[in-house]
Amino acid sequence: MTALVLSGCSKSPPPAVPVEGVVTLNGKPLPNAEVQFVPMIKGFGAEYIAIGTTDEQGHFTLTCANGQEGACACENKVTVTDPPTPESGRGMSGQAQMAAARFKAALKNRPIPERYGNLAQTPLSITVTADRKDYKLELSR
Repeated sequence: MTALVLSGCSKSPPPAVPVEGVVTLNGKPLPNAEVQFVPMIKGFGAEYIAIGTTDEQGHFTLTCANGQEGACACENKVTVTDPPTPESGRGMSGQAQMAAARFKAALKNRPIPERYGNLAQTPLSITVTADRKDYKLELSR
């Protein structure tokens, strides 16, 4: 009798490759914004969404939710939003509300148009490739 061994045929996700870049809004750097690259691949979960936060010059570096550096090498829809309010600014106390107000007031080059924060409406789509590391995201009001 001969035994037949079947190898797994599960589909693997595209590789994660280094991704960084700059976000501008109306030609000016967009500091302290959350950037997400959401891979347009079927059958894989949120662990492949790549996230980064811009610095004062609008520069970001991405890391996948599963801890891999970079983003999936495939087509990605891109969202850009304000970052979450820090823990100190959450809650109903007067102190928390003041901290939240200070945080929001310190955000420069705002508001970010809502369309960039909605995955269904964002006009930003980038095909990440292994031979390219830098991407420029140019937003407009």
